Amino acid sequence: MRSRFFLDAVLVAVLQSLVVCPAALLWFSGSANAAVLISEVLPDPASDWDADGEIDSRGDEWVEVINTGPGPVDLDAYYLRDALGDDPQIRFSGTLAAGETALFLGSDALAWQAAEGLSATGLSLNNAGDMLELYLGHPLEGASTLVDALIYPDHAGVDDRSLARFLPEDVWVLCDGLHPYGGAQEPPGTGCLPTPGEINTCAGLVADESSSWGQVKNDYR
Repeated sequence: MRSRFFLDAVLVAVLQSLVVCPAALLWFSGSANAAVLISEVLPDPASDWDADGEIDSRGDEWVEVINTGPGPVDLDAYYLRDALGDDPQIRFSGTLAAGETALFLGSDALAWQAAEGLSATGLSLNNAGDMLELYLGHPLEGASTLVDALIYPDHAGVDDRSLARFLPEDVWVLCDGLHPYGGAQEPPGTGCLPTPGEINTCAGLVADESSSWGQVKNDYR
């Protein structure tokens, strides 16, 4: 398990580097053999993603994970944490079949926090950029393993934009179809739509058409 001091130092250093080095926008850590990975995040909801009838900045944030392994995985052992905090934001639940994704909303995190007697922070996805950590085992209780981490840039934290991991290439794509991005930061805008709870493909470049990452690269060369 990596120390809090090490992780906080890395986060500060990387976020500082974004000011002078826009190419250093994404940073990942974890085992190349990890089965469960972070696959998509939406930090700044402008829609009612949890379908409760209200648009809520905490309840409608979401994180998606994918099982890249050959068999089912018990998600009850996995925790997600904002790197700037100590307590995890949520303990995942359920069984995830091979090749499938699972979606966890801010409202799920709020319910778990209430049950655990924790502060009601939701997923705590910072709109100005943030680092997320995925742990196997509770990060504050005994042995745990950091299996994946993501730093996302500030332009991904704008109304209904998501950052999606395209596999097997392991490339992160800005899905800005609901709020187009025309700036110079990486990753660039693509017109792709967020795909919560689904395998990531680029839907939105052409109506009713899904594109592979290879097709997206060709469209934006």
